[in-house]
Amino acid sequence: MSISLAQLVKGARLRLELTQGELGRLAGTSLENVTAIENARNRQPSPEVIAGLSRALDLPVEDIYAAIAGTLNRLPWDRVGDLDLKDAELELMFRQVDGLLDGDARERVKSFIRFTLDEERRKLRRQREEKKRQLSG
Repeated sequence: MSISLAQLVKGARLRLELTQGELGRLAGTSLENVTAIENARNRQPSPEVIAGLSRALDLPVEDIYAAIAGTLNRLPWDRVGDLDLKDAELELMFRQVDGLLDGDARERVKSFIRFTLDEERRKLRRQREEKKRQLSG
């Protein structure tokens, strides 16, 4: 089953703990437009909004377009291949999780990986926000 634009945007927003208004400001669009996208009333946002959503939600723009086209089959944060790890050995271990573990154990490991990556993204977002404050202050 493909993942819709509404599911992608809402899921990514909730993972980053953003309100719809915050996402609108970060993406350069309105709260109403974010609401329309998440409720599948706006299924074809403008390229500018797509670029803003990509930046604000830390999503590859290709995934947003795939969701619009109905060809996105996995959430970006569920893809082991998208991990940005410096340690090749760790990356290899994470890639093998699906093949080595079954059921509940696999889901626990994946949850831990997601949590770790989310924490790193939050840390980077806080650093970017701090840098913006320093530049504007």
